[in-house]
Amino acid sequence: MLVTVVMCLVAISEAGYGAANGGLGEVPIVAALVVLPLLYVVPATRPVWLRHRYLLLGLQAALTYLPFAWLGANWAPSGWLAGLVLLTVPSPASWFVAAVLAALEAALWSGMAVELARQSTTVAAVWAMIAFVFDALILFGLARLADLITAVHAARDELAEAAVTAERVRAADSLRAAVGGRLTEAAGRSAAALQAIAANPALAREHIAVTEVTAREALTEVREVAVRYRDVPWPEAAPAEPGELLAPRLAQAVLVVTLCGLAVLYAAFVAVNDLGVPGGYSTLVVAWTTADAVALVILQLRHSWPSRGTGTYSTGRPRGWSATLLLQAVLTYALVPVTGWHPMTMCGFLAGSALLLIPGASGLAAFAAVIASVPVVWVMKPPPVPATLESLGGVLFLTVESAALGLLVYGLTRLAQLAVQLENLRGELARRAVAGERLRVARDTHDLLGLGLSAIAMKADLIGKLIGRDSARAGEEIAELARICATARADVRLVAGEARDLPIDAELAAARDVLASAGIDVRMRVSADPPPELATVLAPVVREAVTNILKHSSASYCVLEMTADARLLRLSISNDGSTSTGSTGPGSGALAADGRTGNGLRNLAARVEAVGGRQTAIREEGTFSLAVELPLVESQPVV
Repeated sequence: MLVTVVMCLVAISEAGYGAANGGLGEVPIVAALVVLPLLYVVPATRPVWLRHRYLLLGLQAALTYLPFAWLGANWAPSGWLAGLVLLTVPSPASWFVAAVLAALEAALWSGMAVELARQSTTVAAVWAMIAFVFDALILFGLARLADLITAVHAARDELAEAAVTAERVRAADSLRAAVGGRLTEAAGRSAAALQAIAANPALAREHIAVTEVTAREALTEVREVAVRYRDVPWPEAAPAEPGELLAPRLAQAVLVVTLCGLAVLYAAFVAVNDLGVPGGYSTLVVAWTTADAVALVILQLRHSWPSRGTGTYSTGRPRGWSATLLLQAVLTYALVPVTGWHPMTMCGFLAGSALLLIPGASGLAAFAAVIASVPVVWVMKPPPVPATLESLGGVLFLTVESAALGLLVYGLTRLAQLAVQLENLRGELARRAVAGERLRVARDTHDLLGLGLSAIAMKADLIGKLIGRDSARAGEEIAELARICATARADVRLVAGEARDLPIDAELAAARDVLASAGIDVRMRVSADPPPELATVLAPVVREAVTNILKHSSASYCVLEMTADARLLRLSISNDGSTSTGSTGPGSGALAADGRTGNGLRNLAARVEAVGGRQTAIREEGTFSLAVELPLVESQPVV
């Protein structure tokens, strides 16, 4: 939208310039010249441009240069063609073609020896070249900036995904180093024990004893990994890559070229009298004007140039902006009593600074006041020409051009700031994603791997007791131990994010087997089939409940029920043999013997609450119950 508005204002100002120099003949041609650039800027019609770029560039070239045939020196070709070339022709060929077009522009003007109406050839040539570059950079700079911001916004999640992937690789390496080798050793020892159980029970018992020790060591390592990931410091912001600052650098380049070009034109208008009279203004006035132009450029850059702080671009207003804005206003109008309307060529920058620095409606009012001052100064200090159509065209040109320049300054600065803010947002999203991934790894390490390793240790202890007394059952238990080792190795992949599914059926079956092997009577009633996204939440609940039963109770039975109605999915797990009394509210963890709340159920509460569910843990009269309710319809709240 901003690009379209600025382009239309520039087209109106150039039509006013044409009217000031050659009557109304240029107006329809200037209007025609802006049509194809606008079609490129509008997203709906850009695909047409990209399909027929060379045909449309040829048409734009014809509209740019054919008017020389009847307007001659009164025609100043627009730079829209060069801007379109930069946007649609692949680089570096585009820059070469744009340079050729600029050289052609200079050659055309250098060959014109006749004076233009009411202006010297020198000043007109300078203005024509500046207008050419100005048009090209407006179209290229603003359109390209808008495209860059769109691309950064579209890719804002890519950095977070890459950071999470890197964190998962790190987690996988840590877990494999802590657990992988030990699980492989446990599986190997189990296989060796199975082979030796009949011929050498003592050797089989030794293998199983080593398996139990290995499992307990791995469990200790897993707990350390969980603590390490839970307590890791907040990740640092990643340093900006060179390509990430392309948008602000492009905006700065366009702004610097535009500022310097208009400053040169301002000085040229004063150095060479607008009537072509030799000598123009005095040397003192010319020097004063030049110094004034340089100071205005410096002040504008101060207002628009982002400052560096803490390694990134700062997008706030510069310090002391009220004083520098006042100084810019004073310098903009200081030479009006001496040189008349000429300083008005710099009013656009003051208007842009006002819009940038003054907040809210006051900034809009200041912008409008600066633009309105242009025709006022023209009336108070008019050029020495009669009030004709050409004179009206001149004031229209200056006024609208100032508005376009103000919006250009505002647009370039804001687009550059927006690009920086989006990039900072990408970095912040990445940091949050990494922090969230670290918490997930800590939870999953505790919830998923803890049960498997505890089960391996318990199985090994049971097998050690069975060897020599009931070898047949010991062999069955060793086979089950091998299955649990395989499941634990799969859990390592799950925690590391290499696999994302938690099959609830397999989890329930494993829970029943582990509890039964510990001599606990399992009463399971399952009448619901949860969807995959809820099954992923419920599987850790089952694991944590089983782990707590094995570690913190002397249970003789466990009742597990999973039911559902139209709105809620319910899972409840209860057991006897709890040694403490008391209860905890929704979402709380189980109470340990010393009264502290365990991490396991706190982790589960976070998972459940993340999908809008509710968790309740109650311990009373020697019985502990864990209940989870999950909504089946997201639009209906859980009560």
